[in-house]
Amino acid sequence: MQTKITKTIRVSIDVKQHLDEMKGSVSASEFIETMLSYFERNGVDPRTSINGKFKTLELQGIERIIKIIRAIEKDKIDKLLPAPEAHSDELLDRADKQVTQLKAEVERLKQAGAPDVEDRRKLGQVVRLLENAFDQKNFKK
Repeated sequence: MQTKITKTIRVSIDVKQHLDEMKGSVSASEFIETMLSYFERNGVDPRTSINGKFKTLELQGIERIIKIIRAIEKDKIDKLLPAPEAHSDELLDRADKQVTQLKAEVERLKQAGAPDVEDRRKLGQVVRLLENAFDQKNFKK
């Protein structure tokens, strides 16, 4: 069996107590080895300030999240919402007025009995108005 060569490290009493609290049930050697491995894997140098690096990484992460949300908004949400023109109050009011006028004219022509030439012309206008009112080209998709 091969034995490991050990080396003694001198630390203050406060540092030793802190190390003992942090290491838990593992040996000090294992804990220090884990810390060194962590620093190497994550590219962190404990002698330098890491706040700036983490802030930069955090901001980059937030920017990526914002880009994802904007892409979702553009691709999905905009397709789900109807176009604003489809619900235009002006279009609805105009259509309501036309329908009311057409109903009144049709009712008047029904009560008039046999249509004369003038009534036939008006009836033709009513038919054209109805065709125009319900033409699919007049509705936004």
